[in-house]
Amino acid sequence: MKTPDKITESLFNKSIEFLNKPVKEILIGGVLAGIFVSLAAITSVTVCSDMSSYFGNGFTKLIFGVVFTLGLTLIVLSGSELFTGSNLHIVSIYKDKRSIKKVFRNWMLIYLSNFIGAIILTFLVFKAGVLNDVSIQKYIINITKSKLNLTMTEAFTRGILCNFLVCLAVRVGEASEEVSGKIMGYIYVIGAFVINSFEHSIANMFFIPTGILVGSRNGIYFSWKAFFVGNLLPVTIGNIIGGGIFVGIVYYIMHSKYFNTKSASNKLRNIKGDRYENF
Repeated sequence: MKTPDKITESLFNKSIEFLNKPVKEILIGGVLAGIFVSLAAITSVTVCSDMSSYFGNGFTKLIFGVVFTLGLTLIVLSGSELFTGSNLHIVSIYKDKRSIKKVFRNWMLIYLSNFIGAIILTFLVFKAGVLNDVSIQKYIINITKSKLNLTMTEAFTRGILCNFLVCLAVRVGEASEEVSGKIMGYIYVIGAFVINSFEHSIANMFFIPTGILVGSRNGIYFSWKAFFVGNLLPVTIGNIIGGGIFVGIVYYIMHSKYFNTKSASNKLRNIKGDRYENF
């Protein structure tokens, strides 16, 4: 396995490469990542929808967390683009302010394409009849209700804690060169954020719209404004802080002295005629 400083160096190199990713690659990878997270979400719901009455809430959350690991596994092994994971790339801004426009542009493209992917999967799940099961409907509605009942402070804080763990899971996965090692690392760390009901902005792009639509079929009406303003906005800001600052920047500060950051800049093509020699 890689040492912690080598993990940081590898992720730093990926942050620099992130600046030069083609828009088409980002958009396609973002849509796929939104679909993968949503697949993990609906699979977890299907598995756990009637489990708590037999095994209790604690064990049900444990299984939900293990199954939800499917999302990150598919994303990392397929090379897709997930907004929360890309928050680690904030280190390029920390190192050189000239990258700020590029990072935020790519973030916005990934965020939008993740949302499109989540909505596509929501549509397909409805058309496939997966949500016709009454226990699944009730489970989705309860998840939506619990998320929309959070205060903005709770949503923001849970967003920080969620992406702190998600980006730590990325670091854990980066430590191993073996697929089995990566997956084992994801299970424990991703499981922790799911078990504790922390808030993931991209997962919520599937859970809450699906819950709103299922609820309306059952005479329960949730507010789209509550989704966008009361949940998605504070959760997204929290995710950026939890992953970008508490993981990305903190570990870069800890370990950058152990590797040569100039080697990463040599991989860059010209960005508007300006090469990032100062990284």
